[in-house]
Amino acid sequence: MVTPLASQWLTEMIKLRTLLVGVVLALAVASPAIYSWAQTVVQGQITGQETWQVGQGPGGPGAFINIDTVRGSEPMATKSGSGAATSTAVAGTLCWVGTAPTTWAVTLPVAPANGTMVKLCSDTTLTTMVTVTAGTGDTLTTTFSSQTITANASFPSWQYFSTTKIWYRVQ
Repeated sequence: MVTPLASQWLTEMIKLRTLLVGVVLALAVASPAIYSWAQTVVQGQITGQETWQVGQGPGGPGAFINIDTVRGSEPMATKSGSGAATSTAVAGTLCWVGTAPTTWAVTLPVAPANGTMVKLCSDTTLTTMVTVTAGTGDTLTTTFSSQTITANASFPSWQYFSTTKIWYRVQ
């Protein structure tokens, strides 16, 4: 018996369709394995050191941001020592820890991003010891000289307005 040509063509198309369905199903099942193989670093928790590079469209300005910016928190640094201490603050909280120094002179960051906040704290009362100055080219709205920071209670802070290059006392 001779098989008609149209019937043979139909049989081949059914085989091809079955093969294509099998390939699609195999890819659907294997795709999670393919994705995790293509990305060899899988991070299960945030360490606080993550940084991303962001930009404003193709060819636009860019910057690096860290996890603190993304999650709406602030970085924190501590300072300790004795005698006359000096610190250059960074955005976030700068906290004196331990025995009080004779004086603590803090310089705010120079030309930071608009809206940058700097806050001071201490676990020891610093009586008439703290002086804060603006960085070069910036100004403070109010003088902060020979001031007291009460242990775990007073948290003087400033926010920067880049248009006027002024640090405003906000607390």
